[in-house]
Amino acid sequence: MYKILIVDDEPQIIRLMQEFLIKMGFEVAEATGGEDAIELLRSDIKIDLMIVDLKMPKISGIEVLSEMNKLNRKQPTIILTGSIDTSRYLKELKDLGCTIKDILYKPVDLFELLDLVKNKLKIA
Repeated sequence: MYKILIVDDEPQIIRLMQEFLIKMGFEVAEATGGEDAIELLRSDIKIDLMIVDLKMPKISGIEVLSEMNKLNRKQPTIILTGSIDTSRYLKELKDLGCTIKDILYKPVDLFELLDLVKNKLKIA
């Protein structure tokens, strides 16, 4: 079973995606901010895919991705954002191995999320 880590500072967003992904057969872990995410990344937890919010207080999604790279964790990533204008983040995201195709906009369309998850995990 694939394990997905959802990182977002909005508990209702986590809950919505978590319930849906569990129904779709995935195992889900959660982090309610960048600090929690980095703590999990430093542990031995198996993560097949990470969904991370771009803008969070204290530690941003970009900082989480940067730490993930420093720890040599290579799981695929989906970026969440409520912002329409992500152009100012694109260079940083590209430097961290993400592309515009990795971005999912809020409010989250659950079936778009599922398609992106399947694509990232290379499953039908």
